[in-house]
Amino acid sequence: MDTARKSPGFLHLLPLKGGGEWLHMCIRHKETSTYLMDEVALDDLIVDALMEEDTRSRLRVRDEGIMVLLKAMHLRGEDMARPEDMISMRLWLTPDRVISTREADVDPILEIARRLAKGDGPATPGAFLADLVEEHLDEVETQVEMIEDDATRIAQMIGSHKLEFACPNMADTETRISGFLRHLAPQRPVLATLSTLHHPVLDGRHRARLDDGLNRLLRYLETLQNLREQIAILNDQVSRIQDRRLNRSSYAFAAATTIFLPLGFVTGLFGVNLMGLPMEDSPRGFWILTAICLALSLGLLALFRWRKWL
Repeated sequence: MDTARKSPGFLHLLPLKGGGEWLHMCIRHKETSTYLMDEVALDDLIVDALMEEDTRSRLRVRDEGIMVLLKAMHLRGEDMARPEDMISMRLWLTPDRVISTREADVDPILEIARRLAKGDGPATPGAFLADLVEEHLDEVETQVEMIEDDATRIAQMIGSHKLEFACPNMADTETRISGFLRHLAPQRPVLATLSTLHHPVLDGRHRARLDDGLNRLLRYLETLQNLREQIAILNDQVSRIQDRRLNRSSYAFAAATTIFLPLGFVTGLFGVNLMGLPMEDSPRGFWILTAICLALSLGLLALFRWRKWL
C-alpha cells in the first residue's frame, strides 16, 4: 500500500505492532475511490460505502474482510464539532491490514494514530477495532455524565421555580439527548453482530472486548432514554407551574374586574348630565360618592376574602 502515498487523498500509513498496516485516506478526493478499486482491489460496493458522505452505522461481512461504519465525536482541536453531531468512521478490516476513510477527523482515530506514532497502540486489525470502540465509548460516557448533571441542575431550577433559566437549558439538553440517541442506537446491532462474529479478523479476546463495548453502549442508551423521560416529566412540571401562574393571574384579573365593575357603573351613572341627581347641589357630594365607592370596594374585597376567592 506504499503507492497510496502518491494519491491526493492519502493521510497516513502506519504500521501495526503485530506486523499489519493501517492506511488512512480522505474521501474529499475522487482519486481515493480510484485507488481503492484499482490498487487495493476492493469491491465497488465496499468502496462506495467507504466513500459515502452521509453514512449510517452498519456492518458488512465478507470472507476477505469486514466493513464497519460507526459514528464518533470530534471534541479536540479548533474545528471541534458539537458532541451530538457525530462524524462517520469508515473501516475496512482484513487479517493483516486496516483501511479507513474520513470526511472529517474523529477523536478515536486521532488517538490511535497518536499511540501508533509513539510505538504503542493495537497490534492487529481486530485489536484496532476493539481499541477504536473503547475510545469512542469513553467519550460517550463523559458526555452522558454531563447530560445527567445538566438534568439534575434543571430539576433544581424547576424546584426553585426559576423557569426562565430552566426552559432554555431543558430544550438544549433534550436536543443533545435526541442527537446521541439518533447516532448511538444504530451502533447497537453493529456491536451485537461483531461480538458474536467468527471471522479471521476477530479472535476470542477481540469478541469479548466488543461484547463489553456492547454492554456499555446498552447502558448509555438506557441512561439516555431515562434522561429523555425525565426531561419529559420536567417539561410537564413546567407546564403545570406555568398553568398555575396563568390561572392565578387570570383569577386576580377577574376579581379586580368584579370589584371595579360596579364602581364603573356608579361613577358612570353619576356622570350623566341630567337634573335631579342625588347630592347635585351639595358641596360634599363628590366626597360622599367617593366614600360610597371606597366602601363598596372594601366590602367586595372583604366578601372575596371571606369566601376565600382571593
